[in-house]
Amino acid sequence: MNIIFGKQEAEKLDEKYIVLELDTITIKSSEPITAYCVVERIPFEDFPRLPKLKEDHSNLMERYRNRDWDNCLETIHTLTGEWGGELDTFYSEMNSRISKYKIQEPDGDWTGIIVK
Repeated sequence: MNIIFGKQEAEKLDEKYIVLELDTITIKSSEPITAYCVVERIPFEDFPRLPKLKEDHSNLMERYRNRDWDNCLETIHTLTGEWGGELDTFYSEMNSRISKYKIQEPDGDWTGIIVK
């Protein structure tokens, strides 16, 4: 998996590759930028399921921003092991974050953007 930054770059590659949104990050007071992954190794037998897998991943990111923790965890469980395992580390990180948020809700102004 390769990581790219910025929606423009992602849109260029999305015509030829599987490109999935990851985290949006801001460093101190800089403009937020979204990271995307380019999935490289997709098992051939998964090709018929790609539209559904892309939709599930997109729904995960939307649910995360909407604080829909239970559905996020369910979707993470479904997606772990997909994409040839390339995103499993990301899904594991999301699982850890969301598990903490279920115990201690983030602040009211939380947008899902990671501040570094």
